[in-house]
Amino acid sequence: MIKINLLPVRASKKKEAIRQQLSIAGLLILALFVIFGGIYWNKSNKISRARADISKNEEELKKLKIKVGELSKIKRQKEVVLEKLKIVKKLETDRRGPVKMLQNISDAIPEKAWIESLKEEASIITLSGFASTEDVVADFMRGLEKYSELGRVELVIVQKTKKEDVDLISFTIKLIKS
Repeated sequence: MIKINLLPVRASKKKEAIRQQLSIAGLLILALFVIFGGIYWNKSNKISRARADISKNEEELKKLKIKVGELSKIKRQKEVVLEKLKIVKKLETDRRGPVKMLQNISDAIPEKAWIESLKEEASIITLSGFASTEDVVADFMRGLEKYSELGRVELVIVQKTKKEDVDLISFTIKLIKS
């Protein structure tokens, strides 16, 4: 019987199988390095873009904060101007008030009556004067009542007096603003 030594073939096949496995393992390791390198490169690019966006947004935020500061400054100035306009309007109204009041009193006073004094304290106007008769005083009070902005009309005193040898009626009327 012929004996053939197959050991070197088996050993060579074994060596070749080990080489093949080492080559495959090396290729797998190389492939893993390439894959992980790609993932790392992708993530680092995303991180750098995110940091760039963050710095860009922070700069924009600084600019917007400056604009908001300017806007709040303008709003405060606007409030000051509006307050001044309110004061001017009030002064305009107050300036016309006494003129209108005196015009209304002048329109209400009858021919045979005259006012000797006019005092204004808080919301009460006191009129003192003389008239020829009590009816003239009553007409004067009715005339004052026509003007609601003058307020409520109250007769304080009516009395007969003599002035320069003439009999007159002295009166005091209060106009009470509500």
